[in-house]
Amino acid sequence: MGSIYKRAKKSGGWIYYADYWRAGRRIQRSLRTGNYGVAEARLRDLELATTDSGPHATEALADCLDYFTGIACAGKPDATRSSYEQKARHLSRLMGDVAIGDLDRGRVERYCATRIAEGAHPHSIHKELVVLRGALGSAEARGAFRGVIAKIVPRWKSRYEPRTAHLTPEQFTKLMRHIVQPAHTKAKPETVARVEARRANRTLYCLLIALASPRKGEIEKMRWEQHVDLARDKIRIPKGKTKPREVPIHPVLRPWLEALHNASGAVVEPWGDVCTDLKRACLRAGVPRVTPNDLRRTFATWLKQRDVDSAVVAAMMGHSSTDRVYGKLDEATYRRAILRLPGASSSESSAEAAPIQSHAGVTVTPKKGGTDGTPGTDVDPASSSVSVEDSTNSGVQAVRAEGLEPSACGLRVRCSTIELCPRLTCELSIFSESGATRTPDLRVRSPALYPSELRTLVRGRSR
Repeated sequence: MGSIYKRAKKSGGWIYYADYWRAGRRIQRSLRTGNYGVAEARLRDLELATTDSGPHATEALADCLDYFTGIACAGKPDATRSSYEQKARHLSRLMGDVAIGDLDRGRVERYCATRIAEGAHPHSIHKELVVLRGALGSAEARGAFRGVIAKIVPRWKSRYEPRTAHLTPEQFTKLMRHIVQPAHTKAKPETVARVEARRANRTLYCLLIALASPRKGEIEKMRWEQHVDLARDKIRIPKGKTKPREVPIHPVLRPWLEALHNASGAVVEPWGDVCTDLKRACLRAGVPRVTPNDLRRTFATWLKQRDVDSAVVAAMMGHSSTDRVYGKLDEATYRRAILRLPGASSSESSAEAAPIQSHAGVTVTPKKGGTDGTPGTDVDPASSSVSVEDSTNSGVQAVRAEGLEPSACGLRVRCSTIELCPRLTCELSIFSESGATRTPDLRVRSPALYPSELRTLVRGRSR
């Protein structure tokens, strides 16, 4: 077997190279991977392709796809590899026995016609052709394929229509009220306790996505001891499809994190059939059907409708560029934009720019001195009797919340009182009933840690 060694890349890191012999000539080439196991497999394939000079039977497409999804894509995120494997199964089902050397444009076009007859969406077929193109490219790099990929795999119009579903604050409130089917009136106490525990877990699951924007795979990787920092008022979203990031804790989300906090373990329990359960909850609540990704779009929509810059939204959502920000703007946002043009009436401009009165309304008794889930001590009622709406007497300068709180009246839903853990029993609510007030949070904050656009998310707690 030839030798494997690594070289430094100009962009940083290492990549493995192979040194082997072919027809009496020494060959050195990049294996295009930083994984030693993958490098060994690729070198073995290169050497097998040169063991004799006779004609070789090319590998079947099914084997080529298995190599691509299992070895060539070993370094890609789990969600990406799972998607590739799903698309590869359709290719293997219809063309798996065909040798890659016998592939031609006619076979691939007949495959596309068969998939259309089966009812597949054009965008799904587009993704399957992406996997086929990648598998053939991997085989070409290994020397197992010598055709011209562009002549074999046709261009395909995906006809992709991005989803636009998102929820208003009122619709999100209704969804949280019906997130779990209520227990039967004659249910046993242990059954009721299980239903309420499931309600708390799923409500926190949806709140995290709508107010911090982790993806489904990211939220299920979050752990209390690593990713929830109550002392610094931040959530660390782990690496998923993109790099990890930090997002400030929204005032509505914080009481839930404090009440459900544990010293270690997963922040939320895995929600297996989340799309189906959300669909049923939306039917019960009478709101548009949404998926976890639609709740991320809700997060972006609320921010964009509050005139938050796209660069800030992209960074908080884990997008590499502002092109991926898919928040939807409402009529009021467009109207505010028009009134900012030269020549607009000053009275109308000032009226549009006035802060919108909204409040968090979380009816949880504030604690002080408690961090990382410890309950702390009760705050003196005399020192916390100031309403959030009455910012003139609170001693803190009122700042218009340009963060996650939408411009509407706010989310209002009351959950039942649940024994959440041995050391803490409190009444959980996303937002209080109409007219209720929220006592100010007296814990020390460090808003200087955040950029100016994010600082209002923390200061908004004083409203």
